[in-house]
Amino acid sequence: MSFIPVTSITNFSPMQAIVGEETKLEGTVQPSNATNQTIVWSVVAGNANIVNKSDGAYLKPHVAGAVKVRATIANGITQ
Repeated sequence: MSFIPVTSITNFSPMQAIVGEETKLEGTVQPSNATNQTIVWSVVAGNANIVNKSDGAYLKPHVAGAVKVRATIANGITQ
């Protein structure tokens, strides 16, 4: 089986979240048959954190305002 690299992550959601509540983060890995598809989420700006659960990652903002979130795939481009 050959390695299939990730070309992009699309269809990010949510675009809004409620302060103090956990909102599930979702995205679509392209191509759909990429070898590695687990999205790792991180907050790069804003007052929020990522809560990892067995069913996925959740964004929990602490105050009103903008939050910048990054989605990456470990070993998504190379093995």
